[in-house]
Amino acid sequence: MSSHTPLPRTRRTTGRVTLADVAKRVGVGQMTVSRALRTPELVSDTLRDKIESAVKQLGYIPNSAARELASVSSRNVVIMTSSITSSENALILSALQKRLKDADLQLIILMVNDSHWMNELIRHAPAAIILLNLVCPPKEAEWIKNSAIPVIEIGAIQNEPLGINIGVDSKTAMQSMIHFLLNKGYRHLGLLSATQDSAIFQQYLESWQSILLSRHISPHLVLHRPAEVNFSTGAALFNDALLEWGQIDACIFLSDELACGALCETARKHIAVPHDIAIVGMGGLDIGNVIHPRLTTIQIPYEKMGDIAGKKLRTLLQQENPLSQPEIISVPIKLVERNSA
Repeated sequence: MSSHTPLPRTRRTTGRVTLADVAKRVGVGQMTVSRALRTPELVSDTLRDKIESAVKQLGYIPNSAARELASVSSRNVVIMTSSITSSENALILSALQKRLKDADLQLIILMVNDSHWMNELIRHAPAAIILLNLVCPPKEAEWIKNSAIPVIEIGAIQNEPLGINIGVDSKTAMQSMIHFLLNKGYRHLGLLSATQDSAIFQQYLESWQSILLSRHISPHLVLHRPAEVNFSTGAALFNDALLEWGQIDACIFLSDELACGALCETARKHIAVPHDIAIVGMGGLDIGNVIHPRLTTIQIPYEKMGDIAGKKLRTLLQQENPLSQPEIISVPIKLVERNSA
């Protein structure tokens, strides 16, 4: 018999928006609201619009009433992300699952690459939401805040976190790498990235610009592509940089996978690294230690981030009213100097 004890199923009695709250906001009965949500074609367009507006403003989850009637809380934890193929996200998810393996929770990964993800989120009636290397647009962020659902954000540190924010200070990471390269004598630096979430890239970009401008160096050499993070994308970005920029002596990639793709391309083109150009990454993935030349990078403890998130989630869901107050947990990073710079 397993020695692990599942998390207790606590019934939540407060903090959630109810059907009655929506009805009160609109000025109609609960049955009318229920009918509009179940069979919207049976109510007038005007009333339906009012009810839908109230649902969004209040953060009401349509099937929460059924959940309360069943006297059992949802055990769904929705993980929202724009990519499940990146090695960074895979490491975080693996550590998170390991920490939650005996917690009697259903982990649901929700891709946010289309316009219907918000409806999917509501349909799953989550007990908690995890944002994995993702920044919610303002409208959706407001809904999540109003919903009283506990939130854990994993990735970059946010200025205004929706809940518990576990991640890396992008400015510290960028500053460490830029100062390292400048101290090595590199002056023509380029920033290269590929990600589905432009908001996280924007954080690194702002850090990049402020740091270089403070050193009186132009920050205009930037390439960002909304593409999958992999070796092929890294090679393509590197080729684009050579064509568009001309004079460049160091490339900072916001992913080790992208940087390793660029290193493969330098070998194919017989470009000497770091003599002709330096290539550095971000992440500290294992591949960087075996590729030739070995990759200089910022080591980010992805597994630790996933483990911390799992611990925090377990603690939250054992509470009577598991509201996650804004909290920032910054994980330590380390610059690892190898042979590529």
